[in-house]
Amino acid sequence: MLAVLRRAACHRRRDGRRRGLRFRLGDAGLRYSRAIIGLLALGTASAALDDAVDYARNRSTFGAPISTRQGVAFPLVEHLTYIAGARHLCYEALWRKDRGLEHTTVASMVKWWAPKAAVEAIHQALLTYGHAAWSAENPQAQRMRDAMGFEIADGTAQIAKLVVARSIFGRQYAP
Repeated sequence: MLAVLRRAACHRRRDGRRRGLRFRLGDAGLRYSRAIIGLLALGTASAALDDAVDYARNRSTFGAPISTRQGVAFPLVEHLTYIAGARHLCYEALWRKDRGLEHTTVASMVKWWAPKAAVEAIHQALLTYGHAAWSAENPQAQRMRDAMGFEIADGTAQIAKLVVARSIFGRQYAP
């Protein structure tokens, strides 16, 4: 929705070089929303991982909780780590914005990485539950659909990566 509003509020001169105040305000809002969307996606993933950890503690096979199996515990630990790292990147983007610092690059990093990390983490939570994750009583499948929606919100990951590439390499050396 924000992207639609931004496009409607934008105006350019014929040479395409100057953008009006309305475009800059919309663009600033878009960068801010990228960090917020990232945090929403990560919150969804955190809930899925928390439930998966509880399930792994309580579900027993061969006389022991499945959390004692490396194949169950280690992937959950990896995704908990990725989610923590992505959350800190979201916080950095918001911190930079609050202090009036350049935050476009970090916000664009958040845009493509946080939802991707969330989808992968929720997928691992689904695998931890096995087929039980798809039951109507279990919220994991809905969380996966929600996280996939966050991947689409505010533009594609490819555009976000293009913004980061142009910031790192310079516009003439980036795609």
